[in-house]
Amino acid sequence: MTIEKVDLDHQGWTYSSYVRAGDFVFTSVCSGFGETITEATEGALEMLKRYLAPAGATLDDVVKVTVTFKRSEAFDEMKPVWRRYFPNGFPARNTILVDAFLSDAIKLQVEAIAYIPE
Repeated sequence: MTIEKVDLDHQGWTYSSYVRAGDFVFTSVCSGFGETITEATEGALEMLKRYLAPAGATLDDVVKVTVTFKRSEAFDEMKPVWRRYFPNGFPARNTILVDAFLSDAIKLQVEAIAYIPE
C-alpha cells in the first residue's frame, strides 16, 4: 500500500490537506465560514470537494464524515445543504458539539474519509 501526503495550499500548517492511503482518502478539517450555518456548510463542503478532487475522489466516494459545531449553532440548518450535496445517499456521520474553535469566524468544521479503489 502506498501513502501519499498532500498539502494543497502550502501554508506551512503541520498537517496535510489529505492523505491517500491505498484505497482510502482522509481529509483534514474543512472549515465553514459565513453569516449562517447554510453558508458555512456550503463553504466547508466546497472545500471538501477541493481536497478530494486531486486524489480522484468526489463527495459520492465519501463513506464517513465528522462534523463539528459550536454548541450555540443551529444544527437543523445544515440538513437541507447536506441533502443537496449528497443526493445519492449520505455517508456515515458523527456530529460533535464544542464550545469554541480556533477562530471565532468558524461556524462548523467537516472532515471526511473517502473510499476509491486504486
